[in-house]
Amino acid sequence: MGVPDSQQPTTFLQRVAYLISRHQQDQLTTGEAEELRAWLDATPENRRFMEQWNDTRLLADKLQRYSQPDVNTAWEAFRAKHLTDANLERAPRKTFRLTWRHWSTAAAVVLLAGTAWYVQRSRPAAPIAQQQEQAPVLPGTSKAVLTLADGSTIQLDSAGQQVIAQGAASIRQQNGQLRYDVQNPDAAPALNTLTTPRGGQFRVILPDGTAVWLNAASSITYPTAFREGNRQVSITGEAYLEVTSKANHPFQVRLNDQTTVDVLGTSFCISAYANENTISTTLVSGAVKVNTGSTSRTLAPGQQAQISNGSIRVSPTDTAAAIAWKNGEFYFNNADIPAIMRQLERWYDVHAVYEGHIPARTFQGEIQRNLPLEDILEGLQSTGIRFHMKGRNIIVQP
Repeated sequence: MGVPDSQQPTTFLQRVAYLISRHQQDQLTTGEAEELRAWLDATPENRRFMEQWNDTRLLADKLQRYSQPDVNTAWEAFRAKHLTDANLERAPRKTFRLTWRHWSTAAAVVLLAGTAWYVQRSRPAAPIAQQQEQAPVLPGTSKAVLTLADGSTIQLDSAGQQVIAQGAASIRQQNGQLRYDVQNPDAAPALNTLTTPRGGQFRVILPDGTAVWLNAASSITYPTAFREGNRQVSITGEAYLEVTSKANHPFQVRLNDQTTVDVLGTSFCISAYANENTISTTLVSGAVKVNTGSTSRTLAPGQQAQISNGSIRVSPTDTAAAIAWKNGEFYFNNADIPAIMRQLERWYDVHAVYEGHIPARTFQGEIQRNLPLEDILEGLQSTGIRFHMKGRNIIVQP
């Protein structure tokens, strides 16, 4: 049986999937082989994309999840039947549960379920070179910039291997991590800053053994050696810390002129992005005291403090959700579209542009952060929200 026109591989991802599926079965024509080779040679990102989607066991697992019932489809049918454009804004907010089955991508489905009908008398889409859609936008990687006290900068990535001598410290870069070792306790400490760009993350082991994971678009400023008294660092953006306990040497994180977090030996997460409405501190273990202005609150494990307009609100929280980014996942907890877009902007180094009214919807679920951006957007599109990419802009349409 031929393939219906509605199922032809007409999009960029489908064309790539078509070629990869043909390659996996050794059925590429000479022209298709040249087309696939040219696409792979065009950019390192294209090669990474093929390697990721060439794992058939991964795709089989995703296909199984993808085939489960989709509650979002039912909601969309209800929305189309019962809501009009005039009363949509007044409708109750709808929460969508987006688990793996909703986030499996067209590329994965094409490579597995679609292989049979793509390779059997199907009419392939126009060659990639003739299509206008852009190459996949890939996720962030381990990269950062180390700014030394003298203002000089060092670019860091996951592959770098080097040792930097700086006054009291020896700084070793290895496998996407910096480690500080104090070599001369009598030397005056200097202040360094580690900064991750959009699309980057990094880990640093401070001179006292405290481990810090920085999320995208974040920074930490710290001394190359901690002397007597308080151990103090300054953080912007988002970070997860595992603080080494030292009697009589409390650890303090400064977030801005008004807000600090006093720490004993503990594990916790801080989110202090300038474009978010609140500053949050989530305690995993130990104890912390959150201070803003003249107000202070002490947290117990499993609690989160949210700071807004000079006040502190403490509530129970899911600590696994707060540190999901550290473990390689997005976690959306009743997140609206702008909240999701802000996470995507930071991790994929893109910009969201809104055209018209933004649907009042919230989303609940998690997804790995190692997927191409197109995968995430296809998952959201399954709920009826429309997107398209233009350069590095995500155009969000009503």
